[in-house]
Amino acid sequence: MTYLYFAVLLFLSVSTQADIHNTRFGHTLSISQTMPSQKDQCIQQSHKILASKYPEFVFDSLLYDITVWKNFKETIVRYRRIIRFTPLNKKDSNLSFDFEVNLSNQDISPFDYWGFDNFYIPTAEEQEHLDFVIRSFGLPRSGFNNSIVETSDMYVIYLDNEMVFGQYYIDKITGKQSMGAVEGNYEPMPDFPELTPTDPLIEITD
Repeated sequence: MTYLYFAVLLFLSVSTQADIHNTRFGHTLSISQTMPSQKDQCIQQSHKILASKYPEFVFDSLLYDITVWKNFKETIVRYRRIIRFTPLNKKDSNLSFDFEVNLSNQDISPFDYWGFDNFYIPTAEEQEHLDFVIRSFGLPRSGFNNSIVETSDMYVIYLDNEMVFGQYYIDKITGKQSMGAVEGNYEPMPDFPELTPTDPLIEITD
């Protein structure tokens, strides 16, 4: 009986080591590879809530930077539009581009409160204009907020992050960049003491 117990332990030990060894080289599937991560599970749940509450809302998840945030009270999935486009005929509109789903109470902001009136969904023609700018200027630029504003004769492109910013102009017909680009950096903010939330939202990355 002792020998049998030792043999079983040895088999399990070798099997586990083999799985770890093979996984390093991509030869076997581990449980972590076949099961969705916590972040993926939250995103899948969020998509189900969206489809249930707003079946008419169809969106391409690849156009959004999707993050998951959690504290002891709630879990929130945030969808941030990677490229924000403001067409000429809507430049005075207060457009919204982002939304979020609260998995804890199934609230969807801003749709539950303001509907889709100001939420920007491009028409087929506007999408062609957007695709033209993306091809001409090579968007999106990783690590930056990417915004495009259409004017009567050109597209104005804004790129920025916490450290630097840029403003560029391309011709609406040729797609060539015009002179007059503006680039700069932000002055570092002074360190002021901040109140620490008692239950802050923490990003879930895996």
